[in-house]
Amino acid sequence: MLALAAVGALTGCSGSDKEKKYDVPESLCGTPLDPSIIAELLPSGKSINVQEKNPVPGLKRCQVNIDKKLAFRVSQEWWEEGDTVVDVAKGVPQVKSAELTDDSDSLLTGTGGVQRAHCADSERPGHILFTTAQVYADGVDDSAAMRELITEYTRAVEESAVCR
Repeated sequence: MLALAAVGALTGCSGSDKEKKYDVPESLCGTPLDPSIIAELLPSGKSINVQEKNPVPGLKRCQVNIDKKLAFRVSQEWWEEGDTVVDVAKGVPQVKSAELTDDSDSLLTGTGGVQRAHCADSERPGHILFTTAQVYADGVDDSAAMRELITEYTRAVEESAVCR
């Protein structure tokens, strides 16, 4: 797994030539994801800590701290039917200059993304599930990596129990 972390550091996406001396997780708070996808949006550092936070019903956050500083966060957010990615993005400063994708299901920049999840069924009738990703680490800005992360994270959420 250290090899995957080192690969992420060598790609230069973190904006630093320093090495990642921590193991990149294989999931974000129970949602499985290829560590190489996560690594692209994390800064160099020595230690990693992943915390799940559920501040209110309908909102699940997964926060990644590097060297005790907030570096990255993903979330699963239930919004009322009729709300759009634009509505959700208003609460995500990292996508303030984002452009809507052709399918209108996602917004993204190099430091943030919002995407609608398509659930077959849910425990929340009349609501829509959105995923968000936000980079807080200095020097990390990669649109291609964010697109891959938000797409794969949303796909994993769609295949999880939260969407069935």
